[in-house]
Amino acid sequence: GINMQNKSLIIFDRFDMENANAVIFAKSGAGKSYFVKLEALRSLMLGTDIIIIDPEREFERLCNAVNGAYITFSQDKGSKINPFELAGVRDEDEDELRMKILSLHGFFKVVFGGLSNVESSILDRALILAYREKGITTDPDTQKNAEPPLLEDLYKVLQGMPEPEGRSLARRLEKFIIGSAAGVFNEKSNVKIENPFTVFSLRDLQEELRPMAMYLMLDYIWTKIKKDQKERLLIVDEAWLMIMDHLIFQKCKKI
Repeated sequence: GINMQNKSLIIFDRFDMENANAVIFAKSGAGKSYFVKLEALRSLMLGTDIIIIDPEREFERLCNAVNGAYITFSQDKGSKINPFELAGVRDEDEDELRMKILSLHGFFKVVFGGLSNVESSILDRALILAYREKGITTDPDTQKNAEPPLLEDLYKVLQGMPEPEGRSLARRLEKFIIGSAAGVFNEKSNVKIENPFTVFSLRDLQEELRPMAMYLMLDYIWTKIKKDQKERLLIVDEAWLMIMDHLIFQKCKKI
């Protein structure tokens, strides 16, 4: 910016602040998008990686202009993220599988629109079994370079649960396996965050699937950036959509 007193330059580095986070509010047409894009470009020039969640293709042209990676999600084609994928990186005395299962509880609360205490308990047991069938346990050595389960694997485990609530959860998952929402959350991950300017687009997803996809993207970003900690900007465009969902908002606060 410009110092209004002596016209000298003001150089602001958010990473020098105690807290680097920011929320931008303004009326329509006030310049929010321009301001965010300008900071993203300037930060990119200074070596900061940029990661953007873009629900309305607001950043597609900018991404193409800087030779970024524009990652589009849809049911029929495009990029996929497996909700069960592990980072293979953990802090000392941290059980990554336990942390992932807690995160998956949040994801399935978004998917199901909430869970009762009984359903949450059954889901917890089913998640542990789904990972165990892939040879992944609380032993950290089993969590590295292991093939994670898919949503279909959890579906099969829930179908075999003796409690009626387990079979009910399986029926509620059917539309994501073989129903109208198939092809979104039941695939192996084919996404990599390697480009210093990476945009995740939700535009091609049905509106009802966007909250689930947003939660999943935030969790995936957090999983991946733990492997390589550096200065990054995570930009969530139209964040009011996220704030309307408490669980997604909490996930973004964690990152």
